Amino acid sequence: MGGKTALLVVDLQEDFLPPDGSLAVANGREIIKPIIELLTSKKYKWDAVIATKDWHPSDHISFAKTHAVTPYTTKLLSSPDHSGETKLHTLWPVHCVQNTLGSEFPKEFNDVFEKLLGLQTVPTKIVLKGYLQDREYYSCFEDVWGLHKTECAQYLRDNGITDVVAVGIAYDFCVMNSCIDSAKNGFKTYVIKDLTKAVFPDKDEETTANYEKHNVTVITSTSEKLKDWQV
Repeated sequence: MGGKTALLVVDLQEDFLPPDGSLAVANGREIIKPIIELLTSKKYKWDAVIATKDWHPSDHISFAKTHAVTPYTTKLLSSPDHSGETKLHTLWPVHCVQNTLGSEFPKEFNDVFEKLLGLQTVPTKIVLKGYLQDREYYSCFEDVWGLHKTECAQYLRDNGITDVVAVGIAYDFCVMNSCIDSAKNGFKTYVIKDLTKAVFPDKDEETTANYEKHNVTVITSTSEKLKDWQV
């Protein structure tokens, strides 16, 4: 019996998109239309669809403003469980604050996704991350400390998913960490590289090697593998 496959759309939000996003990733809007095609084309059959959102309070710990420093400064931050563990964090411009324009999906994607959410012809869900003030999240599965788990893994399991196909923003941050955790949770995981965009595209080779090191298969939208998910 064949497996069941979920499409995972990571953080396709206005603050990550040019020209106005506070943390815009270059050429981010180029992937919106082909991602919509994955959702709407009758040639693809997904067994579940998840779209994730960064969903930060206005004083989130990952914001440079919270620490009164310049964006992209790095700082050692302590684990929220008070274990004494520390990690070096990059501090970002304020982005994806709850219920602001920057946290929204782009309209053309949102129109399609809201329709899928309403119809539920296949199980479709929004997974929020980063809403706890005291910890950073890149992965849609858990915070960077591995303490708080979102509902993502359980939702996939509840729907019998075996394989996960990821797209979205950014290839070298939230998509990558989500894919690594997906594989860690036992899902056969793929990333469609040309349907993502990177914050640091000059480091793509290193980023791709990190995916492969963590048992994630990197493919493109022209890969033969996509035929496995077509009707």
